[in-house]
Amino acid sequence: MIRRTLTLTITAALTTTLTACTSGSATPTPFTPSPAPSSTQASPDESVQAAEQAVAAYKRYIQVIDAMTSSGGVAVKDLPLVTTGIELKASQNQADTYRGRRIRTIGSTEVVWVRAKQPSPSQGSAITAVAVEACYDTSKLKAVDAAGKDIRQPGTPTRWLDSRDVQLVAGSWKVSNGRNRGAKC
Repeated sequence: MIRRTLTLTITAALTTTLTACTSGSATPTPFTPSPAPSSTQASPDESVQAAEQAVAAYKRYIQVIDAMTSSGGVAVKDLPLVTTGIELKASQNQADTYRGRRIRTIGSTEVVWVRAKQPSPSQGSAITAVAVEACYDTSKLKAVDAAGKDIRQPGTPTRWLDSRDVQLVAGSWKVSNGRNRGAKC
């Protein structure tokens, strides 16, 4: 049972380990919140702007998650800047797991593509939520234990389809929820 729990935890850790850094750098770019739309009624231009801001927020989220996992769960101060709600709690739990099991990542995840599902303006209100979908490749990423041993289980997928909800919270776009699954994307 303990081995199964560890296997599931490590598999879950690998599936949520993401990075937008393809240079191999473990230092993400500084976080800057995305500004909120200024009008109260969403126009087609605001829909495009909201989609662009949600994609940018997703990319920042990936950078912060990458920094957290490569630090072994220590670099957590930026998690509340890019996540909220369920996703914030899940990211904090992942950091706890990495610290407790002395796991860290080496290498980088390649984001193959990312796109927003075009938001539809609500009548009389600004857009405050956008669904984002991405494909990423973890074949060049290793999760290692304290001894530096690769802990990826045989058969673990290396391509993932990631679906995230991004919400406008207090003027900043943040990932609020999501899931991923192994896929040939």
